[in-house]
Amino acid sequence: MKKKDSDDPQFHYEIWQGPSETYGDEAKSISYVENHNGQCSYAELALDFEIAAEALIASYRQSEMGNWVAPVSHIVRQTLELRLKAFLQAVAERDGSIDRKPLASHNLWAIWSACKTWMVEQEFQILEDARLPMIERLLSAYHAIDPSGDLFRFGISRQTAFGKQKSYDRVGIDLPIFCEEFAAASRLLQHWEAVVFRLTLAEEMQWDTDPYFDADDFPLSLQKSDTTAI
Repeated sequence: MKKKDSDDPQFHYEIWQGPSETYGDEAKSISYVENHNGQCSYAELALDFEIAAEALIASYRQSEMGNWVAPVSHIVRQTLELRLKAFLQAVAERDGSIDRKPLASHNLWAIWSACKTWMVEQEFQILEDARLPMIERLLSAYHAIDPSGDLFRFGISRQTAFGKQKSYDRVGIDLPIFCEEFAAASRLLQHWEAVVFRLTLAEEMQWDTDPYFDADDFPLSLQKSDTTAI
C-alpha cells in the first residue's frame, strides 16, 4: 500500500513548483524539499554521521570533558547501525531469501550476525579480514551495554544492570582503543558491503572484472579467524 503524503505541507517545498499556499512567505528554520534527486541510502547517511562523529571525537580529545561521552557513544553507535544496515540491504538485494527483519531493529549484533553468516555461507573471505576481531569487540561491547539503542539517546535505558536501570553517566570510553575499533569496524563494513554491491553491479554490466573496485583490497589476518558462524 502506498504511504500517504503528509497532511500538513506547511514545511514542505517543491523545488520546481515553489512553495504551496500553506508554506507561506516566512523563512523556515527547517523544511522538507522535494528536489527530484534519487533516494539516499543507509550508506550515504552513514558517511554523514561518520564525519560528524570524527569532528565530535576531535572536540572530545581537545576538551577532555566527560560531557562528550554520551554524544560520542550515540553518534558512533548510529554510524555503525547505518553501516550494518547498508551491508544487510546489499545482501538482501542479492538474496531475497535472507531475513530482512533486523533492518527494522536497533540490534547491532543481530544485523552483524545475519551479514557475517551469509558471507561465510557464500564463501566470501570476510573471516580473513584482519579487522574482524576489532569490529566484533566493539559490537559486543555496544550489545552488552546498550542493546536496545536507548541509553545514549535518552540517558536512562530500559535495560538494567546491578539491580537498577542503566544510565549514561556510568559509561566510560578508553578513547584510543575506541577510535581504533570504530575506524576498523567502519572500514570493514564499507568494504564488504561494497563487495556484495559491486558483484551484483558487475553481473548487470556484464564485466568479467570490475574495473573500478578490488574485492581483495583488505588487510589480511595472519591466520584465518574461527569459521564458526555466530
